[in-house]
Amino acid sequence: MSIQEIAQAVEELKKDQALSLVDQAIKGGIDPVQIVQDGIVTGLQGIGKRFEAEEYFLAELMMGGKISQACIDLVTPYLPENEGAKAGTVVIGAVEGDLHDIGYSLVATQLELNGFEVHKLGVNIPAMTFIDKAKEKNADIIGLSAFLVTTIPNCNEVVDYLRDMGLKDKFKVIIGGTETSQEKAEAMGADGWAKNAVGAVDLCKKLMAK
Repeated sequence: MSIQEIAQAVEELKKDQALSLVDQAIKGGIDPVQIVQDGIVTGLQGIGKRFEAEEYFLAELMMGGKISQACIDLVTPYLPENEGAKAGTVVIGAVEGDLHDIGYSLVATQLELNGFEVHKLGVNIPAMTFIDKAKEKNADIIGLSAFLVTTIPNCNEVVDYLRDMGLKDKFKVIIGGTETSQEKAEAMGADGWAKNAVGAVDLCKKLMAK
């Protein structure tokens, strides 16, 4: 079997085949990080491209997320523990009204692989829950996922609350999701935007370096 076959099975939404191939890869001694990056994540990116091309729709996107998460869950016990200093602490979730956990789960996994401590809040999360959790965990960064045009204002709400509470300098806020953009991030006063999970890791590292 090859890593490409995992990516293909994920992209084609063949859950049983994808899980079987991941299992074979683990037993075959393939680097678990490579299984995630070049297999599962690449497959999910393929799903995203098909969605953009309107070959896939929301149902396929959601299904792809579930398949990817099941594959990642299979690999997680074999992923290396990060040695040395923690890169930073991130609280992340989908904003109120948004029920998509696909994108932000991938971002969370990538951040963990890169040494961040990540606290996943889930979906449909009210603005104050993000802030309360960030305070509780002494987070550096709050990650907001918004998949829909209608839920982007709920990202603004988190930034506005932080400003009103005098906490805007304490937590960096990043946004991501299909309908988000750098322009929208700047307009609401967020600290950054990332197009995908790999970009989110780079962004978080840059924010931590400041």
